[in-house]
Amino acid sequence: MKTILVPTDFSKCANNAMVYALEVAQRLNARVVALYVVFPNEGVDNSMYDAFMIDDYLLQRKKAMKVWLRKFLKDGRAGSVQVETDCRVGFPVSTIVHAADELDADMIIMGTTGAAGLKGVLLGSTAGGVLTGSSHPVLVIPKGAAFREYARFVFATDFKMKADERSMSALRGLLSTEKAGLEVIHVIEKQGAAKPGRDLEMALTRKLDNIPHIFHYIHDSNVPRAVGLFLESVNATGLITVAHEHTLLHKLFFKSVSRALAHHTTVPMLVLHG
Repeated sequence: MKTILVPTDFSKCANNAMVYALEVAQRLNARVVALYVVFPNEGVDNSMYDAFMIDDYLLQRKKAMKVWLRKFLKDGRAGSVQVETDCRVGFPVSTIVHAADELDADMIIMGTTGAAGLKGVLLGSTAGGVLTGSSHPVLVIPKGAAFREYARFVFATDFKMKADERSMSALRGLLSTEKAGLEVIHVIEKQGAAKPGRDLEMALTRKLDNIPHIFHYIHDSNVPRAVGLFLESVNATGLITVAHEHTLLHKLFFKSVSRALAHHTTVPMLVLHG
C-alpha cells in the first residue's frame, strides 16, 4: 500500500479518522494525503460572487490545513509517515472520488459524521456517495472508534465477490496491521433456503488467500439486523463488505433502516469494490 486519502473538515470525527489513518500508514509504510474540499460558494458572499474572493478563501483553507496537520506532527502521532495536504474547490463526493483517482489511492479513510452545517456534509451525508461513487476501497471510521493492535473483523458476503487486486491488497493490509481474524457471515434471507455450496466457500477461500477465516450462516429476512446482531454477538471491532449493485452493500446502505446502520455503526467499516 502506497497512498491513503483522508478527507477532512477539521471536526473531531475527521481528526479521529486521521489518527486511524496514521496508525495504518505507519504499519504499511504508506503516505497520507489529507484533503479539504471547499464548496464553490463557501466563504463567499452569495450576492456578489468574486473569483478573487474564492481564491483568497482557498489560500486561507490551505494555511488552515497546515496548522491542522501540525498537531498530529507535534504529538508524534504521525511517526515517520509522509503526510501531505491538499485543498480543492468542488462538491465533496465528486472531488473526493476524483482526488482518489488522480492520486491512485490504495484506500480512502473517512469519518461517518462531521460538524454541523456545510462542514457536516463532507463527512456525513456524502459518505454513501463516496462509497458507491469511488472504485477505491473506503474505510469508514465512526466517531470514537479507535485503532486496535488486535482486532476481530466480520466479512459480510453474498458470495458474489469480484473484488480487484487493489481491494484485496487493502483487505490484507488492514487485517495485517490490526492482527485481525476474519469471521465470514452469509445471511440467508429466504425461509427454508439451503446454505451456499462448498464450491462457493472454496472460491472465496482462494480469494482470501492466507487470511484466517471461519464461515457462519444465519437465516434472517432482515440482512442489516442480522449483520448488526452478529457483530455484537462476536464483539467484532470491524465490518467488511463488497460493493456491487443490488447485493449486500446495496441492502446495507440504501434502504432506510440500513442507512441508519451505515451511519451509526460503532465499528469501522471497510468497503471493497468489484
